[in-house]
Amino acid sequence: MKKILILKIGALGDVVRTTYFLPGILKKYNGEAEIYWITSRNAFDLLNENKYITKLICIEEEKELEELKKYIFDWIISLEDEEEIYIKIENFKYKKLSGVYRNEKKLTYTKDLEVWFDMGLLSKYGKEKADKLKKENTLSHREIFSKGLEIEILKPYFYNDVILENETAIEFKKYKKNNKTKLIGLNFNAGKRWPSKSLREEEGKKLIRELLKNKNNYIFLLGGKDDFEINQELYKKFKEYEKVVFFKPCNLKKFATIIKQMNILVTSDTLALHLAIAQNIKTVSYYAPTSAIEIDTFENGEKIISEKEDYCSYKPFADNSTITAEKILEKIKLKISL
Repeated sequence: MKKILILKIGALGDVVRTTYFLPGILKKYNGEAEIYWITSRNAFDLLNENKYITKLICIEEEKELEELKKYIFDWIISLEDEEEIYIKIENFKYKKLSGVYRNEKKLTYTKDLEVWFDMGLLSKYGKEKADKLKKENTLSHREIFSKGLEIEILKPYFYNDVILENETAIEFKKYKKNNKTKLIGLNFNAGKRWPSKSLREEEGKKLIRELLKNKNNYIFLLGGKDDFEINQELYKKFKEYEKVVFFKPCNLKKFATIIKQMNILVTSDTLALHLAIAQNIKTVSYYAPTSAIEIDTFENGEKIISEKEDYCSYKPFADNSTITAEKILEKIKLKISL
């Protein structure tokens, strides 16, 4: 039985889409493989229901990491870029390595995944060239990794907590009045790190007003802890409308089950987007500082890309003024009937 170790801790959306590798890895070894995965406590709930993972280990648990040192892994797939992580695992034994490793106290990466890491923080070309490569890139995350790892990545998936998923489905029955009812999730914001990932406030309000013109639409304001205050202020402007619902931040398992209830999700490049894609929920996503081409919606989503020069610049305050309510509404209508 082959032993495979994956190191993927964050960001949370990347953790979700890395799970798409697992069926292909097992197929590569004719099902004769055990998959170990090192992640963080923050990401644990995204992975602990996954049926392809033999053992899930938290990077914070020293005893669990120590236990792994007794194995010789047939393949380690290493996808992080922080040195302190690799200090913790530098004595792990393996036959094959793909991705990042620590060489003479410096992080570098293997040739098979250089297309991905050449565009990132560890790029051997430096940040300026890495950003240029990222903007010029024409390959999705799936295309890069399926070629680099020589595996099939056929479709997205996500395993929810079944009991919680059923409870959430019952909770949402009150909104599903008839076949014409549409549940529209709006995850406008993207936390504090990337302000320009978030939709401009005026455009968000304009979109909600347009969506409210159809009596069959229910609108759900979604987000994490960093989005709470902004969503709360937005909700105050529409709280007289019964069909605008504000969901306070919740744990990741609950968040995933809420997204599964939507007919469509409008969001930037965030965890919410990846949870929607993974659960086959239609999406409209918008991009200013980050790359749209890297996101594979598996033919189930529409994208709006900034028309400004600093698109895909990875600048926190990129110009997102060309991402408008009108464009979003047009894309929504391509995916569902309003």
